[in-house]
Amino acid sequence: MRAAKNKFRARWATMAIAVASVLWSAHPAPAQTPLKVSLNAPFDGSNAAFFLAEQRGYYKAENLAVTLDASGGSGEVATRIGSGVYDVGFGDINVLMDFDAKNPANAGKAVYMLYYRSPLSAGTLTRAGINKPTDLMGRTVGAALTDGAYRLFPAYAALAGIKADAVKWQFGDLRLRETLLLKGGVDAILGFDSTMYFNLVREGVAPKDIKFLYFSDVGLNIYGNALIASKHILASNPAAVRGFVKATAKGWHDAVADPPAAIAALKARDSLTDEKLELEKLHWLITNQLVTDESKADGLGGVRADRLAASLKTVGKAFELPHTPTPAEVFTSEFLPDASIRKLP
Repeated sequence: MRAAKNKFRARWATMAIAVASVLWSAHPAPAQTPLKVSLNAPFDGSNAAFFLAEQRGYYKAENLAVTLDASGGSGEVATRIGSGVYDVGFGDINVLMDFDAKNPANAGKAVYMLYYRSPLSAGTLTRAGINKPTDLMGRTVGAALTDGAYRLFPAYAALAGIKADAVKWQFGDLRLRETLLLKGGVDAILGFDSTMYFNLVREGVAPKDIKFLYFSDVGLNIYGNALIASKHILASNPAAVRGFVKATAKGWHDAVADPPAAIAALKARDSLTDEKLELEKLHWLITNQLVTDESKADGLGGVRADRLAASLKTVGKAFELPHTPTPAEVFTSEFLPDASIRKLP
């Protein structure tokens, strides 16, 4: 009798599991939220962490269908975010401030800081004889109109004593700056130190022949690149922003812990990637932009309000903005993930 009852119960249990399976399959997981992301530059070591996050399923785990697109620099990132065509970007917080001040109705916000030391600089070759900022006067400088380094040059010039109208400009695509310098079409170029350095090394220039004049050397103590969210996505889907920040933060944490894995993910997306060179670039960025006393103490992602306020004031004055935004108008800590993810490995 007891055996019959147990058999009966077993059959009902099996049937219950089968019914539950049918009901579950009839209610599939909700569709992933599409998210368009503008990277800081063409695909390279500086954005390899995003591809690592993608490869390891971090975006998918947050129910996001992320599209990663290359860009022509921070100026283009800010414009893309401001237009609402892109939901999130990876660009210079100072360029964002300039855009927001001039387009308050479309103002985005930085939601996760990554570059704690600005890499903005003027790059040149020893043969040009440019040894100090004022040596740029009377010279021709190559730049991309959409790049953060060019957009912030007025701030640098104001602090360095450079007469802006004494500099001649040659504008072109971000990817052609180094070619202009090598061919003698310009005496210096503007950009991120790592991008210029590794592009020149790739072309056979000896490291000892490459020189940089850093914007930070004249007192432009500014933060650099951050994750930036559009006004639209912040208002319409804050959960997607939170998920994206968490997933990307995990990607960067993993990239810092294991740079070769990040470059392998980049290579999987772009078969033409020079793995050795891009790995060196990523190491450079980790050492020079991500790892500082501040980020070691606080972790990645956040900012110190007093430092940000001072840098916004400096840049706002140089840009001659009618209103210098407060840190809260440019950056929000609302979407920062757990400290364990933000902590440097």
